[in-house]
Amino acid sequence: MSFEGRIAEAVREAVREAYGLKLDGVHVERPNDPRHGDFATNVALANARVFRRNPREVAEALAGRLRAPFVREVEVAGPGFINFRLAPEAVWEEIGVIVREGTRYGRVSPSGDPINVEFVSANPTGPLHVAHGRHAAYGDALARILEAAGRRVSREYYFNDGGNQIRLFGESVADRYARLHGRTWPVSDPETLYKGDYTEEIARDLSREHGDALLRMEHEEALGVIADFAARWCMEDIKRTLKRVRVRFDTYFNEKSLYESGAVGETVQRLKKAGCAYEKDGALWLASSRFGDDKDRVLVKSDGSYTYVAPDIAYHLDKWSRGFRRAINILGADHAGYGMRLRAGLVALGLPEDFLDVELVRLVKLVREGQQVKFSKRAGNIVTLDELLDEVGVDVARYFYVRSSHRNEMNFDLDLAIQQSEENPVYYVQYAHARICSIFRRGGEEVPEAVPPGELAPEERLLALELIDFPRVVRGAADRREVHPVPAYLETLATRFHQFYTVHRVLVDDPEVRARRLALCAATRNILAAGLGLLGVRAPERM
Repeated sequence: MSFEGRIAEAVREAVREAYGLKLDGVHVERPNDPRHGDFATNVALANARVFRRNPREVAEALAGRLRAPFVREVEVAGPGFINFRLAPEAVWEEIGVIVREGTRYGRVSPSGDPINVEFVSANPTGPLHVAHGRHAAYGDALARILEAAGRRVSREYYFNDGGNQIRLFGESVADRYARLHGRTWPVSDPETLYKGDYTEEIARDLSREHGDALLRMEHEEALGVIADFAARWCMEDIKRTLKRVRVRFDTYFNEKSLYESGAVGETVQRLKKAGCAYEKDGALWLASSRFGDDKDRVLVKSDGSYTYVAPDIAYHLDKWSRGFRRAINILGADHAGYGMRLRAGLVALGLPEDFLDVELVRLVKLVREGQQVKFSKRAGNIVTLDELLDEVGVDVARYFYVRSSHRNEMNFDLDLAIQQSEENPVYYVQYAHARICSIFRRGGEEVPEAVPPGELAPEERLLALELIDFPRVVRGAADRREVHPVPAYLETLATRFHQFYTVHRVLVDDPEVRARRLALCAATRNILAAGLGLLGVRAPERM
């Protein structure tokens, strides 16, 4: 149990002893000012109505009854805060735990129903661009954080390989393919074609495989072959980029399978049978407003084709049938409202409201010298993720993508990203890890097997408390489905280490002091590596 949890339990016992009350709501936190102790609680103030006494009086009564051998000092401050300072022995004992457990410190064994985390899910109509990169970095890091917090996670990519967009993409490639052979392809509207140079890359590969044979086939049959080839080509390209950026998926699910299995039509029939779909103006509508949506949505258009709502409901029913009892969809900000209409269709068919959660990821702007830039050569009017990785590298890209909340738009500062200095936050954190490795390498030191207790200098205490806080940070990030608290924590931890290292020499003659400081270094190295690992970023031993 964390120190916050252990202190909260001791406070609850003090409340029971002093007032005969069973109190569940005891909040313990790290104060911003270290002069206010290592931990603090406002329990006397927050529960003033329950105690019906002056909060300061309650705080003093609880402080006098606290039974916590791992706490050295308890003081009452202000109108009723209780501040706690840990015993040095308890701190060093926990540092020893971090040293022994390594990068697994604070990880929780997996339990509960599996969670389906769907992210990226870019259409196979072109390469991944920089916005997809933010989705990939956030989604993969969130999955890692959820796993560290004890959730069972399955990563899923859903690609839309059906519908008009694939046909249009096929026509775009067919147009390039025909021109390679001195022919023309009948296109209804040239302005709607995909313009990126990658369509010519696909056309050249298509030509190498088929020659000009497709131009001698019946038009619709040839277009089907070309569209399938182009979609597969793009998915392979997408998978290569995802591998490069260290993102993996457990499942790739294609939309076409829902049509081929009849799942889409079956879902529509289930909605009609449940009385949740009705006909109007020649179309079939989902009565989604009855289930929390702001209006009803079209399921089947008047021409008989499905809107995206029908296959999406079928897809999430499939997730449920595969045993997932929680689904998290990571989507672009242009999908605001999507979750509500999809959830309405699922609830209409009996699924619980809390089955689906949607996280919207805001836009990314690439900035150089304060100005937004575009430098794509391959994809027309977009900047590909590969182009960004070529310029800044995988570590920097992944770290920068998740350093700010996914719920806010971000400016990706290219000037800062390429700096190899303390101004660059990922370099700053990685350098702290490399510096610790150099301490052990330079002195030929071994990680101490035991940490002898002793007093803590202020810089040692601040560093130790930051290390001990890591499990709470991970747990909170998982609960809120946020990633940015982890890089924020790592930067603070790196600062605490640099402050400690600047003031205190590690390799001193006193064996006990040396062992304690080496333990602090080893523990810091472990947590930096663990935290960077959650972000999919390397922890280098040399820089």
